[in-house]
Amino acid sequence: MSDILYTAAQPFKSKGTDCLKESEFVMALSMDLNWFKPGIAKAFVQAAVDTGIIARDEGMLKALFNLEDVEIPMGFKPDASVFQEKEVFEQIVDRIMANTGLEKQKIVASINKKRNETAGLFTIEVLGILVAQEHGAQVDDLIEKSYRNLLKG
Repeated sequence: MSDILYTAAQPFKSKGTDCLKESEFVMALSMDLNWFKPGIAKAFVQAAVDTGIIARDEGMLKALFNLEDVEIPMGFKPDASVFQEKEVFEQIVDRIMANTGLEKQKIVASINKKRNETAGLFTIEVLGILVAQEHGAQVDDLIEKSYRNLLKG
């Protein structure tokens, strides 16, 4: 599992719920856990929302993963880099991991298998999106980002 998932899971797990006020979540990251300053914690929230790990709705944050499936390693403390924008492919893999509990290596192997089956006709991002959809992971917002990347390249 990824650091961003562990970081997002901790406030929910410590409060025993999969839904928190955004202010409670930020306070948990900054004051309770002493992981980030409040401004950085807010940036993390946005990154987690953008990644599809949590959803924001009217001041509330909801975990888009099963809390019971996430086992945070003992002594875990995230690096502030967990909230930085990731490449589209990494975001796709993170969402599949969050949705399925599969390890990153198995997901990448599945995407590579699809690449071989399609004789390399599609980009790795497109194949990742297909695998994500097969697993029921929400990646619709990443389709546009992938398309823009295709036009750049």
